[in-house]
Amino acid sequence: MNAVSHLSSTATSNTCLAAALTAVGIPLAEKPFVRVVGDGIRGERVVWFFDPQSPDGKFQTKELITAWNDDAWHLANPEHPFAYIKCALKNRERLVDKVKQDVPLACVKRRGKIALLPLDASPRTEDLFLRHL
Repeated sequence: MNAVSHLSSTATSNTCLAAALTAVGIPLAEKPFVRVVGDGIRGERVVWFFDPQSPDGKFQTKELITAWNDDAWHLANPEHPFAYIKCALKNRERLVDKVKQDVPLACVKRRGKIALLPLDASPRTEDLFLRHL
């Protein structure tokens, strides 16, 4: 295996996966990342590079990257430390997505009273809230 194929098989642009790999002890490669711009990419993309295995040989980087991309892997390996990390980070992604879909509330304070008003409230609802303050 040459150096380029090794790097590409133990690299990821998924920062959550990169965090999971480091959490189980997979070291970053000597050149840990590159920032890529252009070539149809909006903005920039970071690619993380890892050593092929954890220092104790317990975890193989390519196997864990494959496990990350397999939606059923954590079900088949529920007690594996990487399964816990994978589930936690996937749950975080879902929670962040859920928050992004929600409409924020504006906090309005008047005369010592506080009202929380959805930013997409109708003018009628907004008027009703503000009259009670």
